[in-house]
Amino acid sequence: MTIQASFFEWIYHRYWLHRPWLPPQMFTAHTLVHHQLCKHDDTFQVHDEEQEEALTFQWWGGPVLIAINLVPWAGAWWMLRGRGMPPSLPIAALSAAVLTLILYYAAYEGFHYLMHRPMIAWIERSRPFRFLERHHRIHHVHMGKNFNVVVPLADLVLGTLLLRDPEAPRTTPAAARTIARRHSRFGRKLREGITPDAE
Repeated sequence: MTIQASFFEWIYHRYWLHRPWLPPQMFTAHTLVHHQLCKHDDTFQVHDEEQEEALTFQWWGGPVLIAINLVPWAGAWWMLRGRGMPPSLPIAALSAAVLTLILYYAAYEGFHYLMHRPMIAWIERSRPFRFLERHHRIHHVHMGKNFNVVVPLADLVLGTLLLRDPEAPRTTPAAARTIARRHSRFGRKLREGITPDAE
């Protein structure tokens, strides 16, 4: 199940979050806002309110992504029911799949948030988390690499794993914030003359 979740995360991240389709708001929030505001080492971690806007998915994201992942398992359960298998076995397998996907999604949202907004030092100091954070930092610079946030198995298998940034560290250009503000709620408030802090 974790293997499926890693490959689904890779596909979702590469083809939905980095491509302007189905629905385009995902691409806009992720690529045009989040990736622009948290681009290089100088802006990777959140320093101001504007950067918070696209750190997590919308509230409905988790249930939808989990449901999509469950489609093949529900199909297998439907095909196997009535084939002499104890009814509790497919239900137990489906329950395990649901629990695994919930935990994977929670890890994705939680780790991603902590990478950009550190607040739980004992997690952030751990060797696995430091590896995943470095992996994700590289993704922000090289958006065609390191799509996995939780388990980079799909990056390894599909050839998008980049362990070291081949380029020298750089700073985020001012144009990145300009691009983000063209597409963000924060930028819309600025254009309408509303001070975002005043709300």
